Parts: sequence; structure tokens; C-alpha cells
Amino acid sequence: MTSAPDVDVALGRCVEATRALFGAAACSIALVHDDGATLEFVAADGAGADEIVGVTIPVSRGIAGWAAMSGQPIAVRDVHADPRFARDVAESTHYVPTAIYAAPMLDAEGEVLGVASVLDPVVDETSDWTLNVLGTIAGLMALVTTASAGADPSAPPLARLGSDVLRLVASWQAEPGRAE
Repeated sequence: MTSAPDVDVALGRCVEATRALFGAAACSIALVHDDGATLEFVAADGAGADEIVGVTIPVSRGIAGWAAMSGQPIAVRDVHADPRFARDVAESTHYVPTAIYAAPMLDAEGEVLGVASVLDPVVDETSDWTLNVLGTIAGLMALVTTASAGADPSAPPLARLGSDVLRLVASWQAEPGRAE
């Protein structure tokens, strides 16, 4: 897990848990800058995590940018055939995915705070389950982001939330009869 120095540990735990849940190669969070024109990747786990954190792209670029601009989750199962795919950004991380799922992180007023992205998930791609779950998780990440931004720096971090999510994922994966 890699995160920017000024990012709450809880967001790092969230990307770690989300990657585990989806069995994905990587997961990241990009936050919209105050100017609304750019996305900055602030937390990531998995392939290319060290390289993507700190990267800033125009909000109009890439699949994450599309999710931010539209306010809708998206599943692109073949990024190489999609003109929205920012291949140069992927190549800069030394990991070029085949599939990307992205969901906007919306605050209570419906404003886009950022985007949660999952790269090459190992899930049933024929159902809407993946986007529904990712959308729900992105909403929770937005709550963590909002709480982190207004938190008292002397208060304990929100890392327990991420730890709780990791524990739930591990419990779910350990259920008897659950197909891998």
C-alpha cells in the first residue's frame, strides 16, 4: 500500500481492502483538486502503486476522469479498445491493465470528491454486482475522505475503518463453500 504523505492512513487501508475484495491486480484513489480540473492519485495498492501515487492528470483524461466527469461508475473490460484509456499513464507505472472498473466518490451533496479504480479484478464480469459494490465502496471512501479533511490532527486516525474492512473481506473469503 502506498499513499501520499498528507493522506489519512484509512484511505490506504481502503484501497488495500478493495483490492483484496475484488482479487484485483491494483486499486487506487484519485482525488479531484480544488480547482476541479485535475485528479491526483493519492493512495494505491498492488501493481504500480509506488509509481501512480502523486501522478496528476486532467479530469478529462482516462477512465477515472470519465467516472469523475460523468459521476457514474464504469466497467471497461478491454481498455485497449477504449479511446478513453490513458495508456501513457498506465505505462508510466510499469503495469498496463486489461480491465478497469472506476466509480466516483460522491459526498453527501453529490459532488465528486474523487474516483476509486480497480484494475484487472477477478470477479464475475457478467453481472452488475461489481459496479454496485464498487459504487458502495467509493461512497464509503468519500466519507473517509470527508472525515479526514475535517479531522482534528491530534485525534486518532481513521485507520480502524480500513482495518475493519480488511477483517470483513478476510472473513468473507474464508466462508466455507465460497467459490474462489
